[in-house]
Amino acid sequence: MERRSFIRRISIALASIAGIFLGASFLKQFAHRHGEQGKRIRVGRLSDFPVDTYTYINDHKIFVYRDHEGIRSVSAVCTHLGCIIQRTDEGFECPCHGSCYSEEGKVVSGPAPTALAWYKMERTPDGKFIVDLDKKTGADEKLYFA
Repeated sequence: MERRSFIRRISIALASIAGIFLGASFLKQFAHRHGEQGKRIRVGRLSDFPVDTYTYINDHKIFVYRDHEGIRSVSAVCTHLGCIIQRTDEGFECPCHGSCYSEEGKVVSGPAPTALAWYKMERTPDGKFIVDLDKKTGADEKLYFA
Protein backbone atom coordinates (compact mmCIF):
# COMPACT_ATOMS: atom_id res chain seq x y z
CA MET A 1 0.00 0.00 0.00
CA GLU A 2 1.31 3.41 -0.92
CA ARG A 3 1.87 6.06 1.68
CA ARG A 4 -0.70 8.48 0.17
CA SER A 5 -3.32 5.75 -0.01
CA PHE A 6 -2.73 4.83 3.63
CA ILE A 7 -3.02 8.45 4.79
CA ARG A 8 -6.19 8.92 2.70
CA ARG A 9 -7.82 5.84 4.26
CA ILE A 10 -6.88 6.86 7.80
CA SER A 11 -8.23 10.39 7.16
CA ILE A 12 -11.52 9.02 5.85
CA ALA A 13 -11.84 6.64 8.81
CA LEU A 14 -11.16 9.40 11.37
CA ALA A 15 -13.55 11.80 9.62
CA SER A 16 -16.23 9.09 9.60
CA ILE A 17 -15.81 8.41 13.31
CA ALA A 18 -15.96 12.13 14.08
CA GLY A 19 -19.12 12.42 11.95
CA ILE A 20 -20.78 9.54 13.81
CA PHE A 21 -20.08 11.17 17.17
CA LEU A 22 -21.28 14.56 15.92
CA GLY A 23 -24.46 13.03 14.51
CA ALA A 24 -25.16 11.07 17.70
CA SER A 25 -24.75 14.16 19.90
CA PHE A 26 -27.05 16.14 17.59
CA LEU A 27 -29.76 13.47 17.65
CA LYS A 28 -29.49 13.07 21.43
CA GLN A 29 -31.22 16.42 21.95
CA PHE A 30 -34.38 15.04 20.36
CA ALA A 31 -34.43 11.81 22.36
CA HIS A 32 -36.76 11.28 25.31
CA ARG A 33 -34.87 11.91 28.52
CA HIS A 34 -35.59 9.15 30.96
CA GLY A 35 -36.26 10.27 34.50
CA GLU A 36 -37.60 13.68 33.54
CA GLN A 37 -41.07 12.63 32.49
CA GLY A 38 -43.67 10.46 34.17
CA LYS A 39 -42.75 11.51 37.65
CA ARG A 40 -44.87 12.38 40.63
CA ILE A 41 -42.62 13.19 43.53
CA ARG A 42 -43.39 13.69 47.21
CA VAL A 43 -41.69 16.81 48.47
CA GLY A 44 -42.87 16.97 52.07
CA ARG A 45 -45.38 18.57 54.39
CA LEU A 46 -46.40 22.22 54.60
CA SER A 47 -44.21 22.70 57.67
CA ASP A 48 -41.14 21.77 55.56
CA PHE A 49 -41.52 24.97 53.54
CA PRO A 50 -41.08 28.35 55.28
CA VAL A 51 -43.44 31.16 54.26
CA ASP A 52 -42.20 33.50 51.48
CA THR A 53 -39.23 31.23 50.74
CA TYR A 54 -38.07 29.21 47.75
CA THR A 55 -36.87 25.83 49.01
CA TYR A 56 -34.54 23.93 46.69
CA ILE A 57 -35.19 20.17 46.38
CA ASN A 58 -31.80 18.87 45.18
CA ASP A 59 -32.89 15.33 44.27
CA HIS A 60 -35.46 16.60 41.77
CA LYS A 61 -33.95 19.95 40.76
CA ILE A 62 -36.98 22.07 41.61
CA PHE A 63 -37.80 24.98 43.86
CA VAL A 64 -40.94 24.86 46.01
CA TYR A 65 -42.33 28.27 46.91
CA ARG A 66 -44.78 28.89 49.72
CA ASP A 67 -46.53 32.14 50.55
CA HIS A 68 -49.51 32.91 52.82
CA GLU A 69 -52.01 31.78 50.17
CA GLY A 70 -50.55 28.60 48.75
CA ILE A 71 -47.66 26.58 47.43
CA ARG A 72 -46.19 26.07 43.93
CA SER A 73 -43.11 24.57 42.28
CA VAL A 74 -40.74 25.64 39.51
CA SER A 75 -37.93 23.90 37.66
CA ALA A 76 -34.39 24.73 38.80
CA VAL A 77 -32.92 23.73 35.43
CA CYS A 78 -31.83 26.51 33.08
CA THR A 79 -33.53 26.23 29.70
CA HIS A 80 -30.29 27.15 27.92
CA LEU A 81 -27.98 24.21 28.62
CA GLY A 82 -29.42 22.56 31.73
CA CYS A 83 -27.34 24.13 34.49
CA ILE A 84 -28.90 24.46 37.93
CA ILE A 85 -30.12 28.01 38.50
CA GLN A 86 -29.75 29.97 41.72
CA ARG A 87 -32.25 32.11 43.55
CA THR A 88 -31.54 35.88 43.61
CA ASP A 89 -33.38 38.90 45.02
CA GLU A 90 -34.81 39.67 41.55
CA GLY A 91 -35.70 36.11 40.55
CA PHE A 92 -33.37 33.38 39.31
CA GLU A 93 -29.97 33.36 37.65
CA CYS A 94 -27.90 30.74 35.85
CA PRO A 95 -24.30 30.71 37.12
CA CYS A 96 -23.00 29.03 33.94
CA HIS A 97 -23.92 31.42 31.13
CA GLY A 98 -25.73 34.29 32.85
CA SER A 99 -29.36 33.74 31.92
CA CYS A 100 -31.64 35.71 34.25
CA TYR A 101 -35.27 34.90 35.00
CA SER A 102 -37.94 36.97 36.73
CA GLU A 103 -39.90 35.84 39.82
CA GLU A 104 -42.43 34.34 37.38
CA GLY A 105 -39.67 32.39 35.59
CA LYS A 106 -39.73 34.50 32.43
CA VAL A 107 -36.43 35.13 30.64
CA VAL A 108 -35.13 38.61 31.45
CA SER A 109 -31.67 38.35 29.84
CA GLY A 110 -29.09 35.91 28.61
CA PRO A 111 -29.10 33.02 26.16
CA ALA A 112 -31.99 31.01 27.66
CA PRO A 113 -34.59 30.39 24.92
CA THR A 114 -37.68 29.78 27.08
CA ALA A 115 -39.13 30.45 30.51
CA LEU A 116 -38.79 28.09 33.45
CA ALA A 117 -41.39 25.34 33.80
CA TRP A 118 -43.90 25.48 36.66
CA TYR A 119 -45.38 22.19 37.82
CA LYS A 120 -48.78 21.21 39.18
CA MET A 121 -48.89 20.33 42.87
CA GLU A 122 -51.34 18.14 44.78
CA ARG A 123 -51.96 17.46 48.44
CA THR A 124 -52.33 13.88 49.64
CA PRO A 125 -54.78 12.85 52.37
CA ASP A 126 -51.89 12.45 54.82
CA GLY A 127 -50.92 16.12 54.32
CA LYS A 128 -47.88 15.70 52.10
CA PHE A 129 -47.41 17.53 48.83
CA ILE A 130 -46.74 15.96 45.44
CA VAL A 131 -45.19 17.69 42.44
CA ASP A 132 -46.31 16.26 39.10
CA LEU A 133 -43.47 16.82 36.63
CA ASP A 134 -45.74 15.75 33.77
CA LYS A 135 -48.23 18.56 34.32
CA LYS A 136 -47.02 22.08 33.71
CA THR A 137 -48.95 25.11 34.95
CA GLY A 138 -48.62 28.85 34.83
CA ALA A 139 -46.46 30.84 37.23
CA ASP A 140 -49.57 32.25 38.90
CA GLU A 141 -51.17 28.85 39.57
CA LYS A 142 -50.71 27.55 43.06
CA LEU A 143 -52.26 25.00 45.30
CA TYR A 144 -54.36 27.03 47.73
CA PHE A 145 -54.78 26.08 51.36
CA ALA A 146 -58.20 25.36 52.79
